[in-house]
Amino acid sequence: MIDAHVAFAAARDIVAVDLWDGILPIFPGARAVQVEPNRWWLIDAEPDAAEIAEVIADRGACTAIGGGFVRATLSGPGWRDLLGVSGFLDTSAHALPPGAVARTVLHHVAVTVLVTSESGCEVYCAASYAQTLEALWHGATGGK
Repeated sequence: MIDAHVAFAAARDIVAVDLWDGILPIFPGARAVQVEPNRWWLIDAEPDAAEIAEVIADRGACTAIGGGFVRATLSGPGWRDLLGVSGFLDTSAHALPPGAVARTVLHHVAVTVLVTSESGCEVYCAASYAQTLEALWHGATGGK
C-alpha cells in the first residue's frame, strides 16, 4: 500500500483568465497558477469573477470554470508515488517542486497537478472522471 491520504472536493472556486498581453494583475485573496502560456487559474476567486472581468476588460477573457472540476488533495509521504499509479509522470522533487504545474493523463483521465508543498499536491480533473481516480487511488492507499 502507498502511504498517502486522498481527499476529494468540488472545485467551484476556479476562474480561468486568458490574457492577450500575458501580464496578470494581482488579485488579493486568489491563488494565481499559470497553467498555459497566457492562461491562469485564479483559485478561491469565483465570488470575485465579475470584478476580475472588469479589471481584465478588453485585455483578455475571464470565465468561472470550477463547476466542471473536482479537486483531489494528495498528502503524506507517498503522494508522489500515488501520482505514478497508472500514469507516466516524473514525480521526483526535482521535476515537481512546490509551485510546479503539470498537465498529464492518469488512468485515462486528463489532470492538472499543482504541487502545493513538499508534502502534497492538488489534482484537478473533470467531475465526470473523479470517481475513476478515487477508486484507483483508494485502492492503492488501502482507502486512506
